[in-house]
Amino acid sequence: MLTITLGLGIFVSVVLHALIGLSAGGFVTAGYIALVLDQWPTLVVVIGLALVIWACLHFAARWLFLFGPRRFGLAILLSLVFSAGLELIRPFFGPLGLEWRTIGYIVPGLIANQIDRQGVVPTLVMIAIAAPIVRVLAMVIVRW
Repeated sequence: MLTITLGLGIFVSVVLHALIGLSAGGFVTAGYIALVLDQWPTLVVVIGLALVIWACLHFAARWLFLFGPRRFGLAILLSLVFSAGLELIRPFFGPLGLEWRTIGYIVPGLIANQIDRQGVVPTLVMIAIAAPIVRVLAMVIVRW
């Protein structure tokens, strides 16, 4: 299911980017968000973490020369660190419904990178458009 959903997410993201000119938080993000679309705690944590990472990028940019690949690399690194940290403290908060397996560790960093490039509202709106489209396509193709 993950492979099909990620593939559909890439396809939908490429088509929407070509039509609208905005990204849905990176090409694999729509597929991942489509998988957890029915788990609101996971969505809240992913978006919240993306906003925290975005704020950290702005803070770090005051002292570091962060452009292009360095900025993207730092966003992904922060995503891995914060996601791993959440996994460590997760038992103290009970079942949060987090889905961090595989690609989930880097998705907040991908979203933060796109927020940095195109703004909070356009990125979140594109995710809100792309993820349900991917979810519906996956339901039709795989009979989810």
